[in-house]
Amino acid sequence: MSERNMVEFQASNTSKCDFISVVTQGELTTLSNPLAEIDFTNTGVTKDGVCALANSLSWSVEVIAQSLNTTSSKLIRHKSKKLNKQLSDSALDIARLGQFGVKYFGNIENFNCWLDTPVLLFNGEPPRHYMNSIRGRELIKQTVNKLKYSYTV
Repeated sequence: MSERNMVEFQASNTSKCDFISVVTQGELTTLSNPLAEIDFTNTGVTKDGVCALANSLSWSVEVIAQSLNTTSSKLIRHKSKKLNKQLSDSALDIARLGQFGVKYFGNIENFNCWLDTPVLLFNGEPPRHYMNSIRGRELIKQTVNKLKYSYTV
């Protein structure tokens, strides 16, 4: 895919808020079969796909690397290489969480603002601080769900 087509691809997918399509570079969508997602994580998400996801979420490479519990230098080097199964699974999980957050907050800017705001439920830390673990991402999703149903957090 040419650089111009990649930019158009990312822009069109951001507007539709299909971060799964962005991270998988069009191989999967939010409507894909969960078994197809499992097969995809076995083959691996490309580092290029993760960088495209970071761009779509308005995150730096450093932020996405921290969220994946890896280093930015590993993501920057050899962008065409694929991530291991665990990192690929985490990348898809972050894409799903991004979609969930944008759906509730209305846009990526509001979601990012909330992720960077200290929340009492997270011991006064910003929720983004806990995004580097499966349980942390689950807690973020549960917290947004509570907000959705008017629970105070």
